This record gives sequence, structure tokens and C-alpha cells, in this order.
Amino acid sequence: MHSIPQLDRKGLREFGLVTGGIVAVLFGLFLPWLLEYAWPTWPWVLAGALTAWALIHPMSLNPVYRGWMRIGHVLGWISTRIVLSVVFYLMITPMSFIMRLFRYDPMRRRQDADAASYRTICNPRPKEHMERPF
Repeated sequence: MHSIPQLDRKGLREFGLVTGGIVAVLFGLFLPWLLEYAWPTWPWVLAGALTAWALIHPMSLNPVYRGWMRIGHVLGWISTRIVLSVVFYLMITPMSFIMRLFRYDPMRRRQDADAASYRTICNPRPKEHMERPF
């Protein structure tokens, strides 16, 4: 498991201000506008409290910061597994079945009894090729 870095006064102040801003913008403006709900007051109260807390006594935000980072680590662990599973089972597995169906072997792993060698000759490129790579 990853360790949570210890923040100083400035880092905890920035955490409080950024978190308060994100709560206000996301839950106070964007989601109510997107879902066409009434404008709630709780995000503004929470954002104001976090902002005031960060400005007045940022060192006392350390337990909030550590809890938030633990939640972030757990959610990251879970979502990584979900995203990788979805990519594997919805993209890579069907591609492998299609490649097997058409007998496509991009790595050329088939054995050939008549082949003298499996070496692929590569042609060296001239030096001018790398003068303007982009």
C-alpha cells in the first residue's frame, strides 16, 4: 500500500482551499445545473467551512486530509481493477478470438519445418533518417 505523504502548513492550506473550491463548483454549481435540481446550500456551507478552516488553522486539517487520502487510495484500488477487467474482457478477449478465428499470428509463432532460420533480416536505416524525427 502507498504511504500518505505528510504535508506542511502550506500543503494543508492548499488542500483545504482546493477541496472547498471543488465541492462548491462540483456539488453547488455543476451537478445541480446538469441534473436540473434546485441549488443546494450544503455544498456552499461545506466549502465555506473548509476554506475558513484552511485559512485560520490549516494544521488541524491533517486528520481530514489523511482520511480523504485513504478513501482515495481505496477507490483507486477498486476502480483500477474494474477498468482493467472491462478493458480485458470487452476488448482484448474478443480481439484474441477474432485473431484465432482468422489464424492471424502477428508474432509469427508457428513452427515451420522447412525454414532454415526464423531470423528476420532488418535493413539498417541511414543516419539522415534521424535528423528530423518529428
